[in-house]
Amino acid sequence: MEIDLTMSEGSQLFSLLGTTYNAMLRARKRELEPSGVSLRQTMALWGLKVMDRPTTIAEISQIIDRDHQTTAQLLKRMEKEGLLERLKGPHKRSTITVVLTPKGEDAFRRTFERYEAFDEISSCLSSEELDTLKGYLKRLREQAIAKSALYPPLPGPLASMLGM
Repeated sequence: MEIDLTMSEGSQLFSLLGTTYNAMLRARKRELEPSGVSLRQTMALWGLKVMDRPTTIAEISQIIDRDHQTTAQLLKRMEKEGLLERLKGPHKRSTITVVLTPKGEDAFRRTFERYEAFDEISSCLSSEELDTLKGYLKRLREQAIAKSALYPPLPGPLASMLGM
């Protein structure tokens, strides 16, 4: 029996989105190299800066779209590097929150001094094309979230700030 290897429309879209995403990430990683801060660390620093308050590991997990354990490990490494401080609540089972340290603030500043890769890549589209593409991607993301139900939706103000 012969198997049809033709990709469905959805599979073609998934492949195109994945390769585009990966290429854009490689461009951003290259852009970040002089800062000495990894892409994941940059995302966590940005999330903490956006929240502008002590933030839980669960909230950072949502912002960077990683599971709780992976995020907790990332934040522990960042704490060892002096980029953030983990704060324990007054009770034994209190929620742990994290805040940026002065070194973390400096790292955040270094990572956003050069933030041109995504804009340079997207400059091949007009502003109308970008708006249309963002609208389509938001619809696809909402459908994918509904299918996966891994995380609850981001709070409205944060989703708005992220352009979601």
